[in-house]
Amino acid sequence: MLKNLLQERTIHIENISSYFNSKLIGLSNDVDVLGIRATTLKVQDQSVAASYIVDNKIYLKSLRPGETIITLTDWSDKAFIKLTVLNSGDIVTEVTPCLKNKKIIPVYFKRILDATAIAVDLKGALKNYLISEGKIGEGDLIEEVHYQSLHPNVLNHSINGRFILGCHVNGLPLANNQEYALANRIVTLKFSEVNYRRRGIKISLNEDFLITFMITDQIKDI
Repeated sequence: MLKNLLQERTIHIENISSYFNSKLIGLSNDVDVLGIRATTLKVQDQSVAASYIVDNKIYLKSLRPGETIITLTDWSDKAFIKLTVLNSGDIVTEVTPCLKNKKIIPVYFKRILDATAIAVDLKGALKNYLISEGKIGEGDLIEEVHYQSLHPNVLNHSINGRFILGCHVNGLPLANNQEYALANRIVTLKFSEVNYRRRGIKISLNEDFLITFMITDQIKDI
């Protein structure tokens, strides 16, 4: 019995090894994503991945399936990359930027469909931010949002003026009934246009601005 189990485990490991293909990806060493421009880095588990900085790029190479944390510093401040290497060798990254001196906008969940489902209230969080900045009024209704996600493994880029769901931490896409998997995750979005309606008149806010959202694990009845 034990011999059979060991043989099956060996075959399983060999299959993973034959399927694994080491990958190399490059991330921009950019203050918009990390909150810092990193000068040094440290890989927690060096058997999972290798990482190094060349010019303005952070390079990540997969070595074996697993997870590790990469700490990046710019002498005084830190940012983090949670790196997952899949069995295929593909790399999934999730950045926790340096949040020093950054305004963080909380995002709550809200109940929909007669409280039978929940949804991430990104539009509500954006509206609260724009009101606080004096860009729109309380009675204005946001209709379209156009943005680029600087953390596409959390939230995807907008499509046709809509907020789009993101990914699980392992990189797999989210279905609508899995939105709660986004709880306790941080994402920075770069907005280029927000269209809203004021007393029936459509108005466009055309300016580039960055917002860092913290998706909470709280449900607010709105």
